[in-house]
Amino acid sequence: IVDPILKNRRMSHQLTNGALARICQGEEVTEPLLQVLGHKAIQGGAQERFRLLLSDGQYTNSFSMLATQFNNLVHEKQLEMFTVIRVKKQLCNQVPGQTKRVVIILDLDIVTPGNQVNKKIGNPVQIGADGKIPNP
Repeated sequence: IVDPILKNRRMSHQLTNGALARICQGEEVTEPLLQVLGHKAIQGGAQERFRLLLSDGQYTNSFSMLATQFNNLVHEKQLEMFTVIRVKKQLCNQVPGQTKRVVIILDLDIVTPGNQVNKKIGNPVQIGADGKIPNP
């Protein structure tokens, strides 16, 4: 019999390295595994929206938004810090009149709750607002 607590500790949390940069550059990335490092309500607008800080283990992107039909996941504390998600559908839009790119998460699954991961995976660096990766 396998001790489920021990099994969870050994479970590897493999993220899809580089996925955020590829998504921002317009590539189609199929069901990347990403980690939620935080979320914040966006002020203004008629409908409640949440901005996400996401990591793919290599890069972070703070210009990500959650589709409003998933707001309940924030309210139910299912998208807490360190949660690993599988993004089933996403879109990257350029903000009109700006160089800023915004990733919109349209569909997702929770893979591992944050309280089971309990750490940031990898050592990710921030992607620019324009979706460009920083120089090493």
